Amino acid sequence: MPLISDRTRITINLFLPQRRTPDPRHAIPQADRDLTGKTIVMTGGTDGIGRVAAGMLCDMGANLVLLGRRQAVGDRVIRELAATGGAGTVSFQVCDLASMDSVKACAERILAAHDRIDVLINGAGVNATRPTFTEDGFEMNWAVNYLAPILLTRLLADRITASAPARIVYLVTNLAFLDRINMDEIAAKPDFATSEAYVESKLSGSMFMIDLAQELESKGVTVNYLHPGNIRSNLLRHLTGAERIMGYVIRVAALPTEVGADRIVRLAASSEFDGITGAYLVEDTIRPAHPEAQNASLRKQLSRITERTLKNWLPADEPASGEAVLL
Repeated sequence: MPLISDRTRITINLFLPQRRTPDPRHAIPQADRDLTGKTIVMTGGTDGIGRVAAGMLCDMGANLVLLGRRQAVGDRVIRELAATGGAGTVSFQVCDLASMDSVKACAERILAAHDRIDVLINGAGVNATRPTFTEDGFEMNWAVNYLAPILLTRLLADRITASAPARIVYLVTNLAFLDRINMDEIAAKPDFATSEAYVESKLSGSMFMIDLAQELESKGVTVNYLHPGNIRSNLLRHLTGAERIMGYVIRVAALPTEVGADRIVRLAASSEFDGITGAYLVEDTIRPAHPEAQNASLRKQLSRITERTLKNWLPADEPASGEAVLL
């Protein structure tokens, strides 16, 4: 039995000295820095590490399609990126990830406006610490961190496949904070209001990505998921009381957003990841998937739940995940 728990070890590591700049050993090759003609669809690109990553991708010449809740925020980001003189282009689509109708409508607009999608970055996330429910009746963490990116990915999947070689990137948290996932509890709660909603939603997302990677591997699309590290962001803004004080301390000790952004861009653009799929990156290193994510039976159970939950927003002949094809 270990002397200290995983949670304690992870918490201690948050306060240990860490690299404050991107690791030069993992610098994106110069040949990969020209993204002219590449269309990248991105959630979470208007704030935090996603906003910094969007600036980097724009500088590299990408055709960026940013998704977010508020048009005014999108307009501001477009102006900011235009002012930097980046070689790329930027457009914005209103998309409220807490609303499956909004996600579906946004996907339809993207498909109408863009004949290719080279990279999809599911970077948006929320850490709601108090029970909060969406207009669809889903717990907020599950809606934004899991259901919305899975729905968006499925609705755009055919266009992504047609643009191969292409990539799908999904951001997660440190999954080691969770020992196991209770799929029976999740299945019994139509609103997904679980006791570990934030981490379980991210772990479930990684399970979906593993199946999707297997499904799309022969079609030239790679699917990987990334824990960018303890990066300064707004994810802890919902904390209250003593947790809010701890969140402030963690934020002070966190790495600059540029480090996390560099890791996102690297996974989205670097030839270092050509042909690598189904991988879990923790900061700069590929790690084994969470033990629960390696359980094919659990993944199949999650697939059934997801298919049932999203059936009203997916085309009639479209399963919610690759595993559902087997049912």
